[in-house]
Amino acid sequence: MSGYEGRCPSCGAPVVFALGSSLLKVCDHCGSAVARAGADLASYGKVAGLIPTPSLLALGVRGGYEGAPAFELVGRLQLDHGAGTWDEWLMAFPGESWAWLSEAQGRYHYMAAAALPPVPSFSALQPDDVVDLGPPGVFRVSEVRSARFAGAAGELPFAAPIGAELHFADLVGPNGGFATLDYGQGEEAEALYVGREVQFDELGFRGLPDREERRAKARGQSLSCPQCGGPLELRAGGETQRIACPWCGSLLDPGNDLQILNTLQKPPFTPHVPLGTKGSFEGHEWTVIGAMIRSVTVDGTRYPWQELLLYGEGRGFRWLVESKGHWVYVTPLTGGDVFADRGAASAGGIAVHKGDTFKHFQGGAAKVDHVLGEFYWAVAQGDEVQADDWVAPPRMLSREKDGKEVNWSLGEHMEADQVRAAFGLPGLPLPMPQGVGPVQPWKHAKDAPTVFTTFMLAAAALLVLALLFSFRSSTVLTEQVALKAKPAAGQVAEDPDAAVFVGPFDVSGRGNLKVEISSAVSNSWVFFDAALIDEDTGDVQQFGIENAYYHGSDSDGSWTEGSQSGAAHLGSVAAGRYTLRLAPSWDGPRPPVSTASVRVVRATPRLYQFVLAFLALLLRPALLFLSRASHETLRWSESDHAHSGDDEDDDE
Repeated sequence: MSGYEGRCPSCGAPVVFALGSSLLKVCDHCGSAVARAGADLASYGKVAGLIPTPSLLALGVRGGYEGAPAFELVGRLQLDHGAGTWDEWLMAFPGESWAWLSEAQGRYHYMAAAALPPVPSFSALQPDDVVDLGPPGVFRVSEVRSARFAGAAGELPFAAPIGAELHFADLVGPNGGFATLDYGQGEEAEALYVGREVQFDELGFRGLPDREERRAKARGQSLSCPQCGGPLELRAGGETQRIACPWCGSLLDPGNDLQILNTLQKPPFTPHVPLGTKGSFEGHEWTVIGAMIRSVTVDGTRYPWQELLLYGEGRGFRWLVESKGHWVYVTPLTGGDVFADRGAASAGGIAVHKGDTFKHFQGGAAKVDHVLGEFYWAVAQGDEVQADDWVAPPRMLSREKDGKEVNWSLGEHMEADQVRAAFGLPGLPLPMPQGVGPVQPWKHAKDAPTVFTTFMLAAAALLVLALLFSFRSSTVLTEQVALKAKPAAGQVAEDPDAAVFVGPFDVSGRGNLKVEISSAVSNSWVFFDAALIDEDTGDVQQFGIENAYYHGSDSDGSWTEGSQSGAAHLGSVAAGRYTLRLAPSWDGPRPPVSTASVRVVRATPRLYQFVLAFLALLLRPALLFLSRASHETLRWSESDHAHSGDDEDDDE
């Protein structure tokens, strides 16, 4: 890298601009901010000391992406927007090119300068606005703020006095895309930087400072609460923007000599998991550093929940949220991978994250009621944001939005026993679950696919069995019989001479028999007192079959009743030779028909048996269906759309 060398206007020491395009350098000798304008150097005054942070980085550290040019960190900028401080590192590449590496809340974003297209003015931008950045693509505004130029070290590509207010807008795009519009101190954009979120290990850093030395520097001296004198341990170091004393609950400003912002005499609540407790999530160690009670009020009813803030060194922050005994583990998310239109927070509204669809569950003004411990932003009691949740059990997509920024997160349901196991505290007393949680999985979700698959296979087997029985059946007798009139009317079945014998016929193999008799009766009836006679043994099975059919019309139209045929099933008939004896009877002196058809079928399937078997198979799937319907009804009864959960099928 070429450079430029001059003399510090404040102390006269040499000032070397390693990156020729740099416009501001902090003097290594006196700490003055030296601005460069051509060959002239001007002092902007001394720079305040950088706030110690738990950053792994330092000036002079080198790195490089795989297959990309090496870089060196030559500048560090600290910005403060009133609710938090973050670092911007200047990465210098060979050939005078450079880029920014933003480090905030344990997350890193790489951004290089890009051509600036026409974009809205600073005051016209709002969170969630969509902005076309030209070749980089369409991005969504995630934050619009003014930040104070709080401190610097090394060199920077712009010249601005320390303490100046700088306007910016952060935008997010698909697949981790990230962009910043730099408005400087005016209304119109001056520069565009485009890149993406990167993982620390991707950057190939070499020569990092000793971790323990960095941690000691970030933590500094032991602190005591100025209100109650209780000891304070800063677990997130320089990222801590607010401390709520765990001994008395007073809210303190760590960046202003622990100034008391709010005085209390005792902690306002007890965290479900004690502050300082370490646990394992995602295969890494996390520490509970803060806790808060938040709530929404709907129709005069307050709905509170508790949030635990987890800090993992070098990995940023996570949340563990408890509501009515139900737990959700929450990870920050880039909004560029989320699609939610303006109506997504209405009944039936959806949000889509990387192809997965989430259904709107609830929304409202989420208010901070109480805080304890450390927080990475300047939290205050009474802070309020518009919060919306979309669910696809066991996951939840959440958005929190105010007039300056919008944040997305992805949560996943955890059982209380999983929380205890993560912290290694099997006896930890936790609230008992009430009802069904917003993303609580249905308890049979894992078993249900197997049950339904088994049911479908068994039902198919039952159908095949019914077809096989149908193919096995065969007709062993078909005959027409004559019905003759007798001198006496009615009760002719009692007269032996009135009986008609049909057969004989042979039955091969044991099985059931179906005897069918049909006749063309019309507005009349015939009853057959029948008997099946085994010619070899003389055994008799008696049964009866009726043909009764009536029809006509009235003011309601045509009507019919009964049937011109009837059947009887005889079970477990042995192989042999048989004869049917039929004794018909009717109303009146003469038979209503002259003939009747008789048919005997061997091994005929009984439909009711297969229906009963099918119902038995259906019992467990039906119970599971009812269980799941009840589960979803209870889940959605707690939502803003109590009627919307009927078609939920997202349990995994």
